[in-house]
Amino acid sequence: MRTMMLLAALSVMVGCSSRLPTEQEQAESLIERKQDLVEVEYIEDATGLQWVSPELKSSYYRQLQIEPVGLNQKAKADHQLPSFVLERVSARLTDILKQELSNGVPIVESPSGRTAVLRVEITRASTDFEDLKITEVLPYGALIGGAKALLGTRDRNVRILVESQLSDSLSGELLAERVSVLLAKDVLENDTVQLEYEQIKETVERFTQDIVHFIRMTAYTAKLNEQSEEG
Repeated sequence: MRTMMLLAALSVMVGCSSRLPTEQEQAESLIERKQDLVEVEYIEDATGLQWVSPELKSSYYRQLQIEPVGLNQKAKADHQLPSFVLERVSARLTDILKQELSNGVPIVESPSGRTAVLRVEITRASTDFEDLKITEVLPYGALIGGAKALLGTRDRNVRILVESQLSDSLSGELLAERVSVLLAKDVLENDTVQLEYEQIKETVERFTQDIVHFIRMTAYTAKLNEQSEEG
């Protein structure tokens, strides 16, 4: 009986640690056009779900307004992920986005005509079990891994759901949106220790490129839309 319980616990642990949002994460997201989202992978292990309006034209928008990265109250529910750490993540994402995107498009501080607004929000933050090691697929190793999980001593990953929306600064019309996961693997030693910012600092730095690629891909898609209309 104990063996069966441990194996059952293992089945819950497998397949969670992906950059692609889970069904539960998608259900809890604030994304408006969930039914239109498609899976897009810019680079290896940078997979997310996104949508770009087929009506978007690249020649119309001349500048970009970047709002501070938001932190939804629901993202503060996990006791292992302190609010002040998530706030540092928000602040750092905001700073890097402004630095990176200012190299390709004029950045403005207030709404005006022909301006797109980028809104990014952390909507969910949680932890899950580390990926199973190859040795733990074997019966004995699997039981050891399962026992560690039940005892709360197995390493845990950090999952931060990040949602990005691009809209018209005056009309509020939705132009594009993306939802993806900032994933830091094996950073928590058990289910009680609290996350420190330094443990995910490098992951945060890399993840910003996910949003940068989203903006660049949106601009490219808008250009294709325009060329298709002209043709």
